[in-house]
Amino acid sequence: MYEPRVNPIKIISPISGTTCMPKITEKKIGDKIYVEATWYDHASGEFLRRGIVKVLNAVTREEVVS
Repeated sequence: MYEPRVNPIKIISPISGTTCMPKITEKKIGDKIYVEATWYDHASGEFLRRGIVKVLNAVTREEVVS
């Protein structure tokens, strides 16, 4: 499940109550690079949430306003 835009901050897991840090990944699709944050509960391994942090131009790496 994607959320439109997210801030890559620490969150508290609703499953275990532990603090979870996001994993930041970049995916190149066409002429854009999507920077994503994904949170997992490290105690249980369960997926929590995912969202786009920002979208970059693949050539200039400048942020694309959408």
